[in-house]
Amino acid sequence: MSLGHAGRLYLLAFDHRGSFCRDLFGIYAEPDADQTEAIADAKRLVFEGLLGAVESGAVGAAEAAVLVDERFGAEVAGLARERQLALAMPVERSERRVFELEYGDAFDQHIERFDPDFAKVLVRYNPDADAAENRIQLERLRRLADWLHARDRKLLFELLVPPTPEQLAAAAAR
Repeated sequence: MSLGHAGRLYLLAFDHRGSFCRDLFGIYAEPDADQTEAIADAKRLVFEGLLGAVESGAVGAAEAAVLVDERFGAEVAGLARERQLALAMPVERSERRVFELEYGDAFDQHIERFDPDFAKVLVRYNPDADAAENRIQLERLRRLADWLHARDRKLLFELLVPPTPEQLAAAAAR
């Protein structure tokens, strides 16, 4: 397998979990069954919008992709597969300062179950931040990347660089 992705890819990202609960539904605790279903319904609605774009010709099916989570979007992931749309799924635990795999040592079973085209990770990393935390994240990323590479699977990497207090102060002083 070649690394990377050739061609265009229009990725509709709605893999949000914590922020989806909190910001769209006002849920600050673990969602109950009815709330979970409401969130899943919202994700199906978003997916239907993508299907509408594909069906109207606004985006070609070969270029359309879905980034959706397993927790609230498992049905959408299956529907994307049925429609032969590219599928990306997050493997990181939502809203963590230090990168953790969502399902710990069982991450591989979840990737294999859904067989996404891309396993996506969001990592908050600043080289000037806590060295021990950075080292932990790099070790975890290496483990995931090695596992994916050994199985000819692609990694979609989303990097956030949160500033340190010193960097914020330096920027404010300018």
